[in-house]
Amino acid sequence: MKKLLLLFLFFTHYALAQEQIVKSVLLDSVTITGVKEGFDIDEFIHYVKTDTTFYMAFKHLRFYSHNYKSELNIFNKKKKKVGELKRWGTHFSDGKHAWVVDDSIYDEGKVFTKKVLRLLRKNTDTSSSVFAQINSVKDKYRYYTPVAFDEVFFPTDTIGVSLKISDKKNKNESQNMRDAKTVGFSVGDDDTEQKKGGLSVKLSVFDISMQKYYDYKIDTCSYKGKSCYSFIVEVKKDLSDKQMEEALVRKIVSYFDKDNFNVIFREYKFVYNHWVVDLDMHIIVDMDYFNNKQIPTEIYYKGYWNVPFFKPERAEFKLSLSDYKLN
Repeated sequence: MKKLLLLFLFFTHYALAQEQIVKSVLLDSVTITGVKEGFDIDEFIHYVKTDTTFYMAFKHLRFYSHNYKSELNIFNKKKKKVGELKRWGTHFSDGKHAWVVDDSIYDEGKVFTKKVLRLLRKNTDTSSSVFAQINSVKDKYRYYTPVAFDEVFFPTDTIGVSLKISDKKNKNESQNMRDAKTVGFSVGDDDTEQKKGGLSVKLSVFDISMQKYYDYKIDTCSYKGKSCYSFIVEVKKDLSDKQMEEALVRKIVSYFDKDNFNVIFREYKFVYNHWVVDLDMHIIVDMDYFNNKQIPTEIYYKGYWNVPFFKPERAEFKLSLSDYKLN
């Protein structure tokens, strides 16, 4: 069941299946609202259909060196904070490989295991930094959420990087990461569904069978002083509790920069309540430009998940990315 967290936690890491948005827009049964006079829908659909900008921005995140600052807070069932982990450091890249070096780690409460806490309080190995020792400890965290974030943003080993977009499987990637890629690329696909714990959950928000649960809206907005088109898929407000059970994806928001149709903002909301699985996840990705390249600057996650045989986890994660070294 741990993979369930990754499937939704890392939506920010891969592009939405834009071609399926087009299928939805063109279907007579879908009502598109908020389109202003003079708006060229055909042109917009073309850019939506061919978009790879959101995915490429995350390729930039790994390909270019930058500084990072993160904060992870863990909460108990009463929503009281029981653990905190902050880290500052640098993501290095030589254009072929990337690696992460923590400059500082601050923890408080129940985050690390006792073994890691001993390392933090007394570094006895002079041949290796305390951070390297921490990374070498198996099951160093008390919770799974920080494990998931480490895999995506703070890898313990050197990783290969490239700006080439490919749908081929990377044999060096974990199954968790491959699952996240699959969902990220095909969330709108008619056949996309997740089978977990005996459940079959539809993620294909643009499938004809799912359109009765959603409203689709194209509008204009302003984001960081930029004029944008917004494309919003949101669950209908008048659904019954039973219908809500079918709509795991509650909201997807994309902002397209009017100047170049780059996706410069994306938001996801997932909610699922069942006696087997209970989750509530909110993800926000902020983008910006530096040297004419699109880069992620802020990533926010707030989520709760509860599955059988594991302790429920409630966490909030904030990641700030700055000082990109771009060509």
